[in-house]
Amino acid sequence: MNLFRLLYTEAIYRPLLNALVLVYLTLPYRDLGLAIIVLTAVVRLLLHPTLVQTVRSQRAMAAVQPRLREIQQRFKGNREEIARRTMILYREAGVHPLSGCLPILIQLPVLIGLYRVFWTGITLADRSLLYAFVPPIDAFHTVAFGLFDLAARNPILAVLAGASQFLQARMLPQPGAGGQGDEMARALRWQMTYAFPVIIAVISWSLPAALALYWTAFTLIAILQQRWIERRLSHEPAPRTGHPDAREDGHPR
Repeated sequence: MNLFRLLYTEAIYRPLLNALVLVYLTLPYRDLGLAIIVLTAVVRLLLHPTLVQTVRSQRAMAAVQPRLREIQQRFKGNREEIARRTMILYREAGVHPLSGCLPILIQLPVLIGLYRVFWTGITLADRSLLYAFVPPIDAFHTVAFGLFDLAARNPILAVLAGASQFLQARMLPQPGAGGQGDEMARALRWQMTYAFPVIIAVISWSLPAALALYWTAFTLIAILQQRWIERRLSHEPAPRTGHPDAREDGHPR
C-alpha cells in the first residue's frame, strides 16, 4: 500500500466507514438506507462553512462580470492589457479568481470517500478497518425501508438520482447575454442541466442502489443548503464591482 493510499484510507475512508457503522447501529431499526441518508446529511453539515465560502466567491465573481466584459470589449485583441486590467479589477473588487477552489478541494476527497464507502464498504469485507471501540457487527442488512436491496441495482433510484441532479442544475444562475464567454457558459449550463443528469442516471443504473440513494440524498440536501445560504447572503452588502475605470498605474481616477 503506497503512502497516498494509506493516508486516504486512514484519514478519510476508514473514519467514514466507522461512522456509517456507528450510525447504523445507533438507529432504532438499523436501516442501512436511513443510515446512508443520516451520514450524508451529517457530512454536508460539517462541510457547510466551505459551502458558504464557495457561494460567497461565486456571488463576488458574478458581480464583476459586467465590468470584466467591458474590459474585454474595450481592449479586444490586446491580451496583455486585458490581463492587467482584469487583475486591477479583481484587486479593487476584493475578488480572487481562485478563492472558490480551496473549499471545493476540501469537499471533493470527503465526497469521494463517501462514494467508496457506500459502494464497497457496505460489504464489510475488511473488518480490520473497524476501530476497537466500534461495537461488533457481522453484516449490514441491505434492504432499505423494507422496499429495496441497496446491494443490488435499482432503476427507480437511478432515475431519482438523475432527476435530483437535473433539479439542482436548474437552480444554477443564468449566464449573461453576449460575448464568447457567455456562449461557453450557456453551453456548459446545457451540459450540466441535461447531459450530466442522464450520465448520473446511466451510471447509477449499473451500480448498487446504495450509491444512487447517496447521490439523491446528497443532491437534495445540497439544494436545501444552497437556498439557505443564498437567503442568508442576500442580507449581506452586495459584493464590490471595482471602480468604473483605472489609471495606467492601477489606481482609480
